[in-house]
Amino acid sequence: MLRWLRHPLVWLPVSLGLLALVIWRSRLWEAGQVLGPVDPRLLVAALVVGQATPLLWAIRSQGLLRGAGHDVPIRSLIPMTSFANTINNLTPGSAGELIRLYLLRSRHGVEYATGAAVILIERVGAIGYLSLSALLLWLSWLGDWPVLATTALVVLLVFMPVVVYRLGIRPVSPVARLPLGRVLGVERWSRVAGSLDRVDATIAALLTRPDRVAGFAVVTAGVFVVSTAQLLLVASSIGVAVPPTAAWGAIGLSTTAGALSFLPFGLGAADLVLVALLNVAGVPLVEGGVIAFGYRLVGTLPYALEGIASYAWLSSTLPQGALTAEAEAGQPDPHSAR
Repeated sequence: MLRWLRHPLVWLPVSLGLLALVIWRSRLWEAGQVLGPVDPRLLVAALVVGQATPLLWAIRSQGLLRGAGHDVPIRSLIPMTSFANTINNLTPGSAGELIRLYLLRSRHGVEYATGAAVILIERVGAIGYLSLSALLLWLSWLGDWPVLATTALVVLLVFMPVVVYRLGIRPVSPVARLPLGRVLGVERWSRVAGSLDRVDATIAALLTRPDRVAGFAVVTAGVFVVSTAQLLLVASSIGVAVPPTAAWGAIGLSTTAGALSFLPFGLGAADLVLVALLNVAGVPLVEGGVIAFGYRLVGTLPYALEGIASYAWLSSTLPQGALTAEAEAGQPDPHSAR
């Protein structure tokens, strides 16, 4: 398997195919006639600011992995998280995370249960923080929520996972208790249930630590700040001013809509919601459509291209040898209990 994945005849055509899909879905050829006259300096600034996001993804992943006992370098996590994010956006079911699980195991000896726990926290935690913080800030901007109440609710939102897990509410554990042995086979389900228990234990160990949760929330907020800054810069490039709180709310809620739509990169659903919310914020529909398209060019498209480049590099540099004897044998991770 490793040999054919490393072959350029496999990873090069796949990379080019992904590139073609991204360009087609982004309708790059329409940029000139849709955007019209803009300040290119602000668009370049938005592109530069956006380069912080892959680094923040990697820092967030490293913090969780370190909390689970694995010190994986940032330089390895940047291409892994970039590629996984691109595949997640192009396919339903976050298929890119399965590849990230494999890469973490093969390159750094992170057992699947530990990797799955980290990825679940990243995916569920990030979308939860994004959607709820966006809703709170949007309501605050509309004037329905006092600033003090919004601040208190945001702090409560940050530490909600700590409260939930310290109360003993563990969503993964009940799944392992389901009576599925007769359907999947007793022995097979026993192995699956054991893996789910290890995933649940790792999640609980990470989410009952306020310092770990606070660090995760801060880095995740950094990702949201970058997206908001990009939207504001794109809007400014065509002479439109958008209140920062409204911009955070609009980009957060539209991104959530795109994720729930299961469309590649949320294209269509996210753009429609973004334009509608910007219109509520006082941006005319035509300018809102231009802002949404410009945001795709400086945000979605560069991340996708970086993800494709990461795939090419990861595929061409897969380890030559087999996994370590411990990993092949499925031995417990000595750090998993930390």
